[in-house]
Amino acid sequence: MPSNTPSALVRLPAVVVLLCSAATTAAAPDANSCRDLYRMTDVHHAIEPGISVAATDELPAHCRVQGVINRAIRFEVTLPEEWNGRLMFEAVGGLAGVIGDTTSLLSRGFAQASTDTGHELAEGNSFMQQPEALIDYAYRGVHLATLATKRVIAEYYGRNVEHSYLKGCSNGGRAAMLEAARFPEDYDGIIAGAPAFRFQEFTAWMVAVGRKQAANPLDRAALQVLDDASRNACDAMDGVEDGVINDPRLCTVDIDALACADGESEGCLSAGQVETARFIYGDMNDAEGNLLSPGVPPGAEAAGDWGGWILPNETLAGGQTIVGDLIPEMLTFLMRHDPAFDLDAFDPVADIDRLRDPSTPIDLRTADLSEFRDHGGKLLIYQGWNDFPLRPQRAIAYLESVEEEMGGAEATADFFRMFMLPGMVHCAGGPGAWQTDYTDPIVRWREDGEAPERIVATHPGPMAMDHLDAEAETGQGRRFTRPLCAYPELAQYDGEGDPDDEASFRCAAP
Repeated sequence: MPSNTPSALVRLPAVVVLLCSAATTAAAPDANSCRDLYRMTDVHHAIEPGISVAATDELPAHCRVQGVINRAIRFEVTLPEEWNGRLMFEAVGGLAGVIGDTTSLLSRGFAQASTDTGHELAEGNSFMQQPEALIDYAYRGVHLATLATKRVIAEYYGRNVEHSYLKGCSNGGRAAMLEAARFPEDYDGIIAGAPAFRFQEFTAWMVAVGRKQAANPLDRAALQVLDDASRNACDAMDGVEDGVINDPRLCTVDIDALACADGESEGCLSAGQVETARFIYGDMNDAEGNLLSPGVPPGAEAAGDWGGWILPNETLAGGQTIVGDLIPEMLTFLMRHDPAFDLDAFDPVADIDRLRDPSTPIDLRTADLSEFRDHGGKLLIYQGWNDFPLRPQRAIAYLESVEEEMGGAEATADFFRMFMLPGMVHCAGGPGAWQTDYTDPIVRWREDGEAPERIVATHPGPMAMDHLDAEAETGQGRRFTRPLCAYPELAQYDGEGDPDDEASFRCAAP
């Protein structure tokens, strides 16, 4: 999932932000108070002396303090001179192992914090072999760093956090959702992007894709063939030809028609590539026809997300692939206590239940969010329709399960809303409008009771992103805007007006 490594589960690039309505601000203590935060050190926390950071053209003056919890969980807190009473914590994507964003909201008065969850990026997947490190990565690291952060803030400013918020995408989105379910009083508002909260399903499907790709690999030319086919079949269905499939659930691609005829070798797929593409698009079902993992919806196949996961990556040793090398390694580490587990003999369909118990610390398996709701918490999920690793159907199914558990769609919408992004791949990027601010909407919702119905997003034009295939065309050449609508509504073109302007679209049920 975009990430701090090409290997998975993701951090986002900076996004355009709007001004929040500021809470009452208070001047911060002096430099001595920043330095003296080390005095909070105790048997459980090792706190470094705080560092006073002078203002620059990009950032206001602030105090930065770093610390370690339980000898391994590193965290960082930044404290602006003019504090608005709010905290924004970033849960890191990928395999974590680094500190996330602690500066982007300082100019808006937020204190910020993040944690590496208890291991370092250089360890790769190996931390998963350590029981405590795995639990720290799964959920404890964010929780304990949250508690420590709130203590630091209270010590520095002489008052408690008024409203606490959490953001994260991919693995960060998963960690954010586990906070809502397992520690419902930690946060008042949570922004969870493309949450990787079904590790059992994710690993099994990825292993299956890796095997298909190893046998009959899709290359960049094949991805372009698929991209052209889906766009030609479905782009215009919403009345706007913009390279974006508005609702890919309505799109069908005739994969067989893409097969090379005798003597053809360009602009078509080999028979083996047809089989690989069919598997990726299709659902993975068990012998009784029960859905185990949904397929990837049509659209944006050549935008870098597919390639980032299935093609050899030059940043990985030996040009490894995520689906063929890194995910199987993660699965092997996760299953190390099962003496009968054999990766080569593992059947992603027949053996998927064997992954249930080992993935319990990582996965979200409850639709009961009543404690978070009763605390006054608000949960905002955003999900790309063209996300390769975390297909959007699983997020939709989770929302539906929460609605069933929590009294219906209307009752659930009081505290949980989801925004589906046409043309967005994993967390960021793709041909659709994806760049936006979710901070202002979650603050208005939690503090002012203004539930988000419509959020304006922008496609910024081509830009490089670490989580996407570097050789792919990751974006279109023009800048345009679209409204993001609270699911199940979708943006619909009014039939007149500038199709590159969000004002020409309305949110309506499909």
